[in-house]
This record gives sequence, structure tokens and C-alpha cells, in this order.
Amino acid sequence: MGAGAGARVHYLPDGLVSSFGNGKRSSHKDNGSPKGGNKMRYSGPDLPEDIWRHIHSLLPLRDAARAALVSRAFLDSWRCRPNITFSKTSLGLDGKDEITRDFNSTVDHILKKHSGVDLKSLKIEFFGYNADAHCYLNSWLKNVVTPELEELTLVPPRYNSKYCFPSSLLSNGSGNSIRHLHLSRCTFSSTAGLDCLKKLTTLSLHQVRITGDELGCLLLNSTALEDLNLLYCNKIGCLNIPFLMKRLSCLSVCECDKLQVIEIEAPNISTFHFSSYGQVQVSLAGSLHVKYITLSMECAISYACVKLPSVVPNLETLSISSSYEVVGTPMLPSKFLHLRFLGITLCGAAFSRAYDCFSVVSFIDAAPSLESFVLGVSQLWMQHGSIVGDPSPLRQMAGQRHNSLKTLTINGFCSAKSLVELACYILENAASLDCLTLDTTLGLLPRCSVMVMESGKTLLAIRSYIKDKVPPAVKLNVLGAL
Repeated sequence: MGAGAGARVHYLPDGLVSSFGNGKRSSHKDNGSPKGGNKMRYSGPDLPEDIWRHIHSLLPLRDAARAALVSRAFLDSWRCRPNITFSKTSLGLDGKDEITRDFNSTVDHILKKHSGVDLKSLKIEFFGYNADAHCYLNSWLKNVVTPELEELTLVPPRYNSKYCFPSSLLSNGSGNSIRHLHLSRCTFSSTAGLDCLKKLTTLSLHQVRITGDELGCLLLNSTALEDLNLLYCNKIGCLNIPFLMKRLSCLSVCECDKLQVIEIEAPNISTFHFSSYGQVQVSLAGSLHVKYITLSMECAISYACVKLPSVVPNLETLSISSSYEVVGTPMLPSKFLHLRFLGITLCGAAFSRAYDCFSVVSFIDAAPSLESFVLGVSQLWMQHGSIVGDPSPLRQMAGQRHNSLKTLTINGFCSAKSLVELACYILENAASLDCLTLDTTLGLLPRCSVMVMESGKTLLAIRSYIKDKVPPAVKLNVLGAL
């Protein structure tokens, strides 16, 4: 069934599939008649046609093409293959210019020979680019977007691409069966008359040029949507997720540069991922079902403390990455009663002298059900003075007893006094703690002079202030120290 190592598969103009390996060529031509033409070399056992098609559909594209040479059943199922993926890997392209130029003609030939019947999933990931790429794409989509298609993934060429996705192809019933739509590096517009994506459950737009109004029209006609992913969609200024999207459970909005406002009214979102380089006004309304949130933006810690407890009271997992904080973590106005995991990553200018890492204690105290806390810092940005040589005593804070916290991990741990104070606070107040991990490597170059000097201070700080406070039942892991 398979060809030798290094074999290339070519799809010839007459419909033949030839396998080249070790300089040998084998080919077969079938005229559709048992009495005419060359005979198949192997007809296979007598199995129902649907079983043959299922077996054949599980094979990778090149293996499926080769199998069509040796079995009439596989040849028939090749012409009705339900899932097709065109990519550098599936076509066996090795990056050579002469092979790259064949991408369009190879894909074009396969889709023209495909009957169009039973095609459920089509994925096209362009490799290479030429002037005819857009014409080819429109032709392929016109043939394959049928009322039977359920999944469409399209990744146009990376360079010189101004491709406009023909959204009109999804109208007039052609898009009624599509459940998963993944588009990258294209323009998506003219959505006002698009009213047939009633079964769409997953929509992913990556570097797609679409405005907030155009996306709004698309969402109004996609009320079955469960998963929405927007990445680098830089024409969106305002994003509104309407209340009628009652099935939407997962929303991801990342690095949409022009985005200024997000208004979420969908009532059943459980997972929300958001990242932005700048300030974005985020409004969460009716978010009683939200359990998982990741935030990456300026002042993310302050926002989470002030805004989230009251609007997402059932939150269980919160991961925060802050690129800028001007003050310490504020006292929380209310508690995260159900929060079990908290991850905070401080990067870039967050380590100004105005920010106090020890202040995250207020966040921990506001989460009585917290089981795991991970703090990530970068020693390259750490400006706080080392505890080594500092005669002042450790700060004490009247905290609460934590009977749920089991693990504390500090990535980028160093001899900074605020980090030592944080570790000591947890050891003194977390009666249920099982494991304390201090990773001293984050943000430093191996064997650089700064790392060698700081490593000695870090070990001394651990021995002097932390080690003796570790209860016998708690495992202490110190990673990366010399």
C-alpha cells in the first residue's frame, strides 16, 4: 500500500495516481468496468462499501492515494473521500522550488476529480505562493462548499495575501451544514445577507480583516455557536457578544490591536481568554457560569481584584499575566469563594519599585478555597533589594489560615525581600500545604555573571529565612540554584 521511503506522489492529468520510489514507477488505470482495462492487483475481501470507505478515510492523504491503485473499493472511496487536508506535510512537499510550484495544480487536480459527494471536512494550508493562488482558491471553494460540508479550514498564503473570502458561497443553503469554520489571513465582509450558518458551533478567525459590525452580523446568524476564537483581527474596535448567543461557552480574544471595548452579554460562557498589549474596557454581564479566565494585559492584577469577584462569583481557575502595574495588589472588595487555582505572571515594567510582590497576599486571602498558587517573575526586571545584608525584619501581616492551599510555586525566585516574605507568609498560614517549589532560573541566562552572583544570595536567603520554617510534612523543591 505504501511506497518506499522518500517516495513522491503525483496526481496526473488523466486521473492516475503514480507512486515513485527508488527510481521505480507503478501506475494503474481503471475505466470503471470489470471487463475492460487493467485489472486491479488486489480487490480485497468482500466487505460492505461503507466499511471500505471508513477504513480508507482513516488513512493519510498520500497513503489513501496509493491504496486507490490496488483496490477498486479504495479507488471509489478516494473519489468520495470525506476528509481532505492539503498542506506541506500531507502532500509530501520538501520545500524545493519546483515542488512548491506544483501545490496549486496538485490540489486543483485532486478536487476536480473528487465527486463532491460525502465531503465533510476540507483543510487547505497553503505552501508557497504565486499570482494564481486567489483564483485557484475561489474555484476550489465554489466546488466544495456544498450543503454536506461540515468543516472548512482555510489558511491562504502568508505573503502578498489580500485574499477576500467569498462569503456569498455560504448563502442560499450552501453553509447550512457547516459546524466548524477556521479562516486565516483573509478579508471577510458582506455578511449582512448571510443567514445560513445556523449549525455553526466553532468559529476561529486568525488575522482576518473583519470589522466589529461585520462580525456582529455574522454572530447574529450563528446562534448555535459554542466556541469563538479571535486572534490578530485588527479591524475590530468594539466587540459585542449578544445575549441571544446562549450556547456560547468558550470565548478567546487575543491581540486584536484596535480593540477598545468588549461587551459580553452571552449568559452561559464558562471560559474566557483575553490578551492585549493596551488597555481594553471589558464588560462581563450575566457571567454566573464563568469558571475559567486567563487575562494578559496592562494592570491585569488590579483589574482582576477590583472587577472580577462581583461579576464572576463562581470562578474556579484564574491565570493573569500583567505587563504593567504601578502599585501593589489592592485589597479585594469581595472574595473568590470558589477559586481553586491562581496563576500570576509579572513581566516587563511590572517590576517597578512601586510594585510590591508581597502584596499578592491580599489576593490569596480573598480565595479561601484556593488549592494551588503559581507566581512567575523575571529576575532581569527585579529591582527590589536583596534580603541578604538587609538588617530590617520581615514584614508581618495579619492573615487568615488557609486550609485548602496545597501547592505554592514561585518561578523566578531570587533573594528579593518581597519574595522571601511571601514564601514565609504561606508557610506560616497554610496548614494544608504539601509542596513548596522555588525555581530560581526564570529570566536569567545560563552561567552569566549575574546568575552566579544571585544564585549564591538566593541559596543563602533560602537557608536563612525559609528552610527552618518548612514543616516536616511539606516537600521543599529548589530548582536551578548552583
